[in-house]
Amino acid sequence: MVSPFDALSLAKPSAAETGAGSTETVRRPLKDLIPPETVQEARRARKPESVAAIEPPAADQTPTSEDFYGFDEKPFSLSTDPRFFFHSTPHDAVSQQLLTAVRKREGLVVLTGELGSGKTTLCRTVIEQLDRRTLTSLVTDPFVSGEDLLKTILVDFGVASRQELARGDATCHELSTALLSFVESLAPLQASAIVIIDEAQNLPADVLEQVRILAEAGEASTLLQVILVGQPSLTTLLRRPEYASLQQRVTVRSMLLPLPLDELDDYVIYRMAVAGAGPRVQFDQPAIERMYGLSKGLPRVVNLIADRALARGAELSSGVIDAALIDAAAEDLDLGEPKSIGRRLASNAATVAALALFALLGAGLAALVFRETFTRALALWRH
Repeated sequence: MVSPFDALSLAKPSAAETGAGSTETVRRPLKDLIPPETVQEARRARKPESVAAIEPPAADQTPTSEDFYGFDEKPFSLSTDPRFFFHSTPHDAVSQQLLTAVRKREGLVVLTGELGSGKTTLCRTVIEQLDRRTLTSLVTDPFVSGEDLLKTILVDFGVASRQELARGDATCHELSTALLSFVESLAPLQASAIVIIDEAQNLPADVLEQVRILAEAGEASTLLQVILVGQPSLTTLLRRPEYASLQQRVTVRSMLLPLPLDELDDYVIYRMAVAGAGPRVQFDQPAIERMYGLSKGLPRVVNLIADRALARGAELSSGVIDAALIDAAAEDLDLGEPKSIGRRLASNAATVAALALFALLGAGLAALVFRETFTRALALWRH
């Protein structure tokens, strides 16, 4: 197993990477990950072939939408593969904020965003942008214990293997001491370490206590940085009195917003281009607008709807995904727009009023039908 020190020494930039006399690793700009021609070429080639040109599958075959439309892989899977990261305006803004915070070693960072906004994919993309002297640990299991958190970080940093940690019975204090000792040893190598914890709104109290210890250590040495990533409820969690010490150490707060409507078309085109699509399918503008209305710009929901719409389009041998296919996909996924509270109350009130009206009509009709019988019974009672 290669030690982190060996890995760092091997990571020393060459003259070809840095230029004569330079001592810093050359960092590629965030936009360089995706050549601007990718979306432009896909847009120029987006005119679909005629439906007749797309041969329907044989009767004894049931191909997937990827087979039918010529994709090499699913364009709208829920994978967090950085290749599918789309540089929208909000995603680029947050990426730059995180990169700046890391390079300046600004301490504890909190990133929040709605479920499905693309936070995990963004974090993986940011990690790829860091130089080789920055060790990273991405913790995606929010239900770890404090001990498991430390073990995961030690393995990610290359301090120990999982087999070594499994054989031992080290306490949280011993694991924490080993981690902090390793971090301090990075100083002569001009290296640093970052821990990114995803879905942090679900962290139990003992793990948040370990995060506080790590944040304090990072404050003292600037060699260790912690980034907490979670849903908006993470902000509420950190405001609780028992986490006041952790809250006070937050130096950067960032919020990831959904995709804007005017960028959703490019998002769809880009993902299909990455998946290897030729000019065999397109989403028309009404479909894009309908999809935005259903998803509110959240990439995960967009992916769910688009994937299902492609499946339905393949069943119909359609080269165009229109609004009707989007609505059908949303129905399959039970993603219809829910009624507002006001509309629900109005609907309930109308139902009650209708029942009351039917009751009155029924009573009136009964009175007419049984009037003679009722009159005789009343006269008999009086007598």
